[in-house]
Formats: sequence, C-alpha cells, structure tokens
Amino acid sequence: MKLRWSVALLVVLAAAVGYAQMPTTTTVEAPGGALTITALGHASVQIEQGNKVVIVDPVTMMADLSRAKPADLILVTDIHGDHYDPAAVAKLRKPEAPVVVPQAVADMKQIPNPTVMQNNQMRTNEQSLVGITVISVPAYNVTENRLQYHPRGRGQGYVLAFSDKLADVRQLRAAQVYIAGDTECVPAMTTWVTNVNVALMPMNLPYTMTPADAATCVKGFKPKVAIPYHYMGQNPQEFADALKGSGIEVRLLNWYSKS
Repeated sequence: MKLRWSVALLVVLAAAVGYAQMPTTTTVEAPGGALTITALGHASVQIEQGNKVVIVDPVTMMADLSRAKPADLILVTDIHGDHYDPAAVAKLRKPEAPVVVPQAVADMKQIPNPTVMQNNQMRTNEQSLVGITVISVPAYNVTENRLQYHPRGRGQGYVLAFSDKLADVRQLRAAQVYIAGDTECVPAMTTWVTNVNVALMPMNLPYTMTPADAATCVKGFKPKVAIPYHYMGQNPQEFADALKGSGIEVRLLNWYSKS
C-alpha cells in the first residue's frame, strides 16, 4: 500500500512539474495584429487582439482569474459548473459589455441582459459585438455512452473573428479563433470552422474526446495553431504527437498549475 501511494505521489509531482514548465500565455501572429491567448485555467481562456479583451467561460473555482483583464466581451459555452459561473462573469464584465450565452444558460436567469445565440448563428456587420464577428458552433457528444453529458442543441463553441465586417472574415483579413467548448468532433466544424488562426480543443474522458480523437478532428479543418485545453486527466502531449507532420502547429499551455 505504501509503495502504491509513493508511485501515485510521484506521478502527481511529475505532472505538476510538467505543467509548471509550460507557459500560461502565447502569442500568435494573425491578420490585424498578434493574438494573445492566456490560459486562465481548465476551460477559462482570455483572448486579446489590440485593445479588445474576450474571455470565455470564466470560472473562479477552476481558474486563476487574478490574471484576467476586464472583458469587452464574455462568452459562455454551457451550463456546467466548469464553464458557467455568474459571479465571475459579473466581476470581469466591463459596464455594458455583452455576454453571449446559449439559451439554456439564459434560462437560468443569473446573468443580467445576456445576448442569446442559438447553434449555427452568426452575428456580424451591424449585429457584431464590440466590433467582433461571433459564430456559435454546435457542441455536443456523438459517442453513445457520452450522450448524457452534452446533448445536441444545449451548448456551443464559438468562432471569433476580430472584425465587424463579414467581407473581412471571408477574405481572411481578420484574425479568427475557435473555442470548441464541451464537444466531440461534430459535422458543423467543417462548415463553420475554416481558416482559423487558433483552435482550442477539449480532450477529457468521459466528457469530450481523447487526445487522439481531438487530433483527428483538427486535421479536418486545419487551424494554423492548435491548443489543447480542458484536458484534466489526459496527456496533451499525445495530442501534439498525433499532429506531428500535419502542418498544424501545436502549443501546450499551463491550464492546471497556478504556480
């Protein structure tokens, strides 16, 4: 028994050291200027270009929000507690800043004046939010024994394009980031997730995908940079190894150690 506990402790310590060696922030060159991606923790991520700050799924329990900036735009992907924290949203939201949510989150009536988007919806041109085009991409499970976790139509990921002009998006003059949320590889990705500069992909069982499944998924829409996130209990290096030679750059960030 002592030997088993010693081995377990060594595994935990090794993982902690590995996380500590990863950066929490990375910069990706993109149209309109560099994108700065900050791993706040688990599913909480901050995305910046120029003076625009976007935060997705801020959750105090899962993230170090002391590193987060006041947000011009907040996005929430689902109702689960590792994605949805109304108090954190209220704390980080600039006055009058839009908060985009799926209908299921709006129905909980804990976020004042949310902007509700349905799956497969786009807000651009005169409907854009703080000068950013937002596309809601369905996020759900497709594997039989995982359907209970994320049914189709409830949650969603998002593509952000840092321009309020659809023409800029179509002609690749705007930086684009995909935050997948809790999902497996769904057909909508091939429709809505094209030509993105950065894709953040989840990989943890039994809730989303394996690292190998996530790697196969991103090969289908070929982001320039892929970042594994929401991978508690999985090894993101497996994702990176599976994409070697694919032409997709993988960047590993520190999502779980606050040191």
